[in-house]
Amino acid sequence: MCFRGVDKPAVARRTRPTARRCIALLALICAATRPATAQVPSEIRGHVTSHTDGHGIAGVRIDDAGGDAATTTDADGAFTLRGLTPGTHDLRITAIGYHTTHLAATADNGRITTVDVALDALPAQLATVAVHGTTDTTGDAFTISRAEIAVSGQQDIAPLLAQVPGVLIVRQGGPGAPAYISIRGSNANEVLVIVDGQPINSALTGTADLSRIPLSDVEQITVVRGAASARYGPGALAGVVLITTRRPSGTELSASATAASFGERDASASAEFDAPRTASGIVTVTRNATQGDFSYVVPPERGGGTATRDNDDAVLTSISTSADTRGTIALSAHGSATEVSRGLPGSVSAPDCCAHDGDTRVAGGLSAHEDQSLIAWSVALDADHERTRYVDTEPSIPPPYDDRATTNGVIGTATATIGGPAASIAAGADIRSLAIAATDLTAAAPSVERDDGGWAQGRVSHSLGAGFTGSLDATLRVEWNSIVNGTVASPHASASIGRGPFLLALSGGQAYNPPSLSDQYFREGVLVRPNPDLRPERVRDEIEARLTVRDVVLGPAHLTGDAAVYRADIDGMILWFPNFQFIWSPDNYDVHRSGWETSTQLTVPNLGLVARATISAVSVDYAGPVLGGQIAYQPRVTGSVSAGITRGRVTANLTTLYAGDRRTVQGSALNSLAPYWITNAQATVRVANGPWPLDALIGVDDVLDERAALLFDYPYPGRTLRLGLRIRHTSAG
Repeated sequence: MCFRGVDKPAVARRTRPTARRCIALLALICAATRPATAQVPSEIRGHVTSHTDGHGIAGVRIDDAGGDAATTTDADGAFTLRGLTPGTHDLRITAIGYHTTHLAATADNGRITTVDVALDALPAQLATVAVHGTTDTTGDAFTISRAEIAVSGQQDIAPLLAQVPGVLIVRQGGPGAPAYISIRGSNANEVLVIVDGQPINSALTGTADLSRIPLSDVEQITVVRGAASARYGPGALAGVVLITTRRPSGTELSASATAASFGERDASASAEFDAPRTASGIVTVTRNATQGDFSYVVPPERGGGTATRDNDDAVLTSISTSADTRGTIALSAHGSATEVSRGLPGSVSAPDCCAHDGDTRVAGGLSAHEDQSLIAWSVALDADHERTRYVDTEPSIPPPYDDRATTNGVIGTATATIGGPAASIAAGADIRSLAIAATDLTAAAPSVERDDGGWAQGRVSHSLGAGFTGSLDATLRVEWNSIVNGTVASPHASASIGRGPFLLALSGGQAYNPPSLSDQYFREGVLVRPNPDLRPERVRDEIEARLTVRDVVLGPAHLTGDAAVYRADIDGMILWFPNFQFIWSPDNYDVHRSGWETSTQLTVPNLGLVARATISAVSVDYAGPVLGGQIAYQPRVTGSVSAGITRGRVTANLTTLYAGDRRTVQGSALNSLAPYWITNAQATVRVANGPWPLDALIGVDDVLDERAALLFDYPYPGRTLRLGLRIRHTSAG
């Protein structure tokens, strides 16, 4: 009100002039606050390109940070945001393989605003990162992104993991053959492989066959090296491989088909949808097949000459799906079904014409999480069912067999985190139950395996002045395992100090791994015998020091790299040896493990060039008084050199992998296998743009036709030519 008094005469004396002033003031205020015209929704249109060569980037996510509008770029990198309130909008631009960018764009009333965005590629497509806190990784990790997977031209996960420092892929032949991972000289059962939060290691052997994971389903792979039981429980004695299946990044249809030597035929198709305010989802279907038969050079010890590797066919069929909802509490669901059927050719010395492996696995899960409140939390429930069958009607070493196994597993997890970047506390619990029925186990084998654990992690980060920042974190896990029949504690701690691009970290921890049921309870056969008295494997006081250098600018180039040294004592590593009767059986042996590894990458954005090199050296030596030297089939030195370049429509990659000499006999350097180099080359060419961009793929594995074998009597196929096509269609809006 313009006047407030109650004295009527006074009010009467001041009414006219005061009222006129108030009316004028109100008119001025109304004129200033009322728009000249009505507000009309606006649009922002733009084009997202690569800063390296200017080509449009498809599938880039554009989010209005202050509202609900979101979209993705089309095949040429174009996008449109509609229905925007006039004013300035903070646009968040994210794309796999590129730095996230924020752009302030002004939307004029009822008009279209045009913007152009150039994204810088991440310093590394295979980047070494130090991951701390309460995410799904702890310690130092090596991550392979979807962008790296896409340009690799591979249909198999193993060649990509072979480029990770400290990683060795143990493969028993060519495409489709079983492939297992070793980290820092470990056995395959000492590495835990987790897909979407669920371990896929065999309940019988403890190993994870990487050939059963279709690469077309994979969004990201992270390798955590070193003792990791403190966060991931049993089986993480030497490290963890975390695999995330594909998640929707927009509304897209895509398909690919590849043909290669030795009868290899691969095809995959996927459909994605993304409703910005509600949900998103993806379905992927894959089929990989190979005839597999190839010629090989027979070792002189086997008579020399050449022969044909028969019964080496393989077929993998997979369908996977996932869906996510948006909201204060986000819900996620995922499911997959995979079937593998393949021949098992056996060794060169004992070939099998009729051995066959069949495996069917169905898995799925539900999860919910919230990270917008003071306490971030998540809960998940996963289940899987797997059936395997190994049959051979005419084995080279009788008698015939037909072994079958069925496992049913359920895992429930819950985590909570409180705090922020400066300090945080996290805790979690998980319960796992696994029902096992196998014809090749004795009656003494347990039919149920249980593992119940809980963990807590604390982290603090603080500025130390003069540009230095320090952090400390510690994790402790306590769990009960039915195979061990007791409670086990696994601690891990790390400290780091950083300044600018440099980070120095020191960490230490312990880990354990229970013996596998196959080692303890398999049915006794010809010259093989189980050992029910096996003890768990344990890592005592693993220590690692690591120096990381990130994105140092050297003129037009960017340098990223790291170097690490480590040592650990392994009590009771389970290894197979023959006794005086030449009967093979597993037993516990103490082992010393130490080594170093380096990784260096040079990126020249203006040239679209990425070059990197890795080298690892590990000593895994027997600690007992009888045996000495490196354990069998573990090369002391491994490495890789690679270069990739993108120019216009062409992306080309050249990779060379090195494996040093390997002992074939325990405790002896006699009959060691010679080192070898294998070089692979791939190229991707954009042959058509428009709404349905088409890419052509060409690759040559083992370019120099190196007839190598990591394992004696299990040869590789040699040079392999691969040709393929990939097409996709992305809808904007």
